[in-house]
Amino acid sequence: MAIANVSVKSSGLLQKYLHKVQNLKTVAEVGFFEEATYADGTPVAYVAYLNEFGNHNPPRPFMKRTFDKSHPAWVKLIGRVLSVRGLSQASMKEAFGQAGITAAGDIKKTIMKWNPNDPRPNKPATIKAKMRKSADVKGKNQAKNDPYRVLHDTGVMVNSVVCKVDGNEVK
Repeated sequence: MAIANVSVKSSGLLQKYLHKVQNLKTVAEVGFFEEATYADGTPVAYVAYLNEFGNHNPPRPFMKRTFDKSHPAWVKLIGRVLSVRGLSQASMKEAFGQAGITAAGDIKKTIMKWNPNDPRPNKPATIKAKMRKSADVKGKNQAKNDPYRVLHDTGVMVNSVVCKVDGNEVK
């Protein structure tokens, strides 16, 4: 996501407020971070990237769709928190944390509800591999996986979506 600089001609009060917001420098990040890996050491962020943009599989842009659909609600949530709590470093962290947790949940929902035919269903080889894997874990206290479902195999990717505010995970 690109951030743009906006120039506004207004009263000095608004300019002071915007300057104060800019100086608080709170950063929220939502997604997959380097500590999240699969059992074999593969970074979850790498797998998420391949799913988002495609490689040998069709792109399934779950992050972009979630952002496009939901970011206005995240911005409103930040505004509501700040209007109640005032403008301070602590309230900015709280607002960004609440919006980030909401965004992480929205991304997880998008992954879980992705239409298996969008843009194409899993290849027959993928379905077969998922069926084999599901049979291998049978009786090992793991839920059976739907081999036709896309973006979801082991549950690691969906469970790895987190929010960090100023580098610290928010729960």
